[in-house]
Amino acid sequence: MGITGIAGTAAPAGAQNRETTEHNTGLGSDLFLQLLVAQMRYQNPLSGEQDTGQMITQLALFTMLEQVVKVQRSLENQGYAADRSGALNLLNRTVELIDGEGVPVSGSVTAVSFAGAQPLLTVNGREYPYSALLKVEGGSDDG
Repeated sequence: MGITGIAGTAAPAGAQNRETTEHNTGLGSDLFLQLLVAQMRYQNPLSGEQDTGQMITQLALFTMLEQVVKVQRSLENQGYAADRSGALNLLNRTVELIDGEGVPVSGSVTAVSFAGAQPLLTVNGREYPYSALLKVEGGSDDG
């Protein structure tokens, strides 16, 4: 089976959530896994055509890629949890943010919501993404 037969298949359900930067970097991990699985499916390790060492190497690559994907997901979850915790720590503190037009906005954080991919801070009655944060003032050091 050729590469075109694999590449034309529908993407898995989670592939739509990937960053668009992955699409610009060449082969994504989903396509690599599809190609590797297809190659392994059509191999016959008992025939003299396939080197056993090559097959073991491919299995090791598959296992390693699977572990890398797990580590990546774990790191993404930790980053999201850190953002949530950091946003909650900003409640009732004075912050400076940058709005959609690049204008700095200053005020007290009155609410935090978690509807999207990143926390939203409510300042002066408007919501701003956590990534728009420029400066934090106030707070106490006595914990």
